[in-house]
Amino acid sequence: MPRILVTGGAGFIPSAIAIRLSQLPGTEVLAVDNLSTGDLRKLELAQHPGIRFIKCDVNRFEDISSVFYSYRPDHVFHYAAVVGVKRTTDHPVNVLHDIDGIRNVLDLCKNTGVERVFFSSSSEVYGEPVEFPQNEHTTPLNSKLPYAIVKNLGEAFLRSYHREFGLNYTVFRFFNTYGPKQSKDFVVSKFIRAALKGEDITIFGDGRQTRTFCFIDDNAEATVNAFRNKEVINDVANIGNDIETSILELAKLVIELTGSRSKVVHLPPLEEGDMTRRMPDIQRMRGLLGRDLLPLREGLTRILADPSFILD
Repeated sequence: MPRILVTGGAGFIPSAIAIRLSQLPGTEVLAVDNLSTGDLRKLELAQHPGIRFIKCDVNRFEDISSVFYSYRPDHVFHYAAVVGVKRTTDHPVNVLHDIDGIRNVLDLCKNTGVERVFFSSSSEVYGEPVEFPQNEHTTPLNSKLPYAIVKNLGEAFLRSYHREFGLNYTVFRFFNTYGPKQSKDFVVSKFIRAALKGEDITIFGDGRQTRTFCFIDDNAEATVNAFRNKEVINDVANIGNDIETSILELAKLVIELTGSRSKVVHLPPLEEGDMTRRMPDIQRMRGLLGRDLLPLREGLTRILADPSFILD
């Protein structure tokens, strides 16, 4: 029976991964999280008995090493990290602590015979875009933000451990992912909550900055397929949508779908971290999915119909 460790398991994306992995026949999933920002409700442990949860901080070697040596996972999805533009720019030292977690996990994977490590990198590594679509192998990685630097460093760690120790890896560069269980301080959740309350929807700058929004089911299915089908080994895949939507367009669509009377209010632009455009090359992701991605309008409609959306 394969045993899979998911770090950051009570977070938005990793909880979806843990649940999907637990539904694979003969698979045991171990989810760890320090619960600093995670929420155990996202794992739905009562409905998914194939998931075991342990409170653990991967940045503390004594915490995570006991998990590795007690459970001996065959595969590891290392998703634990400080995330969110404002959170990472306001607390850059906390972001740098994640370097310890990367090193801890990779050392333990090497020493306990883990077959492959799956790493959650980010579109932020591309920085301000210089090429469209943003390709895994041709687009320069030029961001100077601490969060992006740590993700880029994580990718370098993986390449180095593979070259020197033969540890296999897969890097997923996540673009904006959204869904019912997403924390309230991310743009889609924030806009929907404001609209449902009839509050102002605030946008930094003129709102013309674009993002590509990927529904959580598309993200989870593509990444789990990479595991199941033994694809993207010792390589990188963008995980996102390739339909650009401006932040202002997103706000107007949310107001339309909720029937809200909310007004859009423009705030001064962020000093850093709010890139002008995002649009990935997702040819590899399309191959992993084998189907079309969910349109943004339908994804937002699913959130509004999902009782798990409201998480305080």
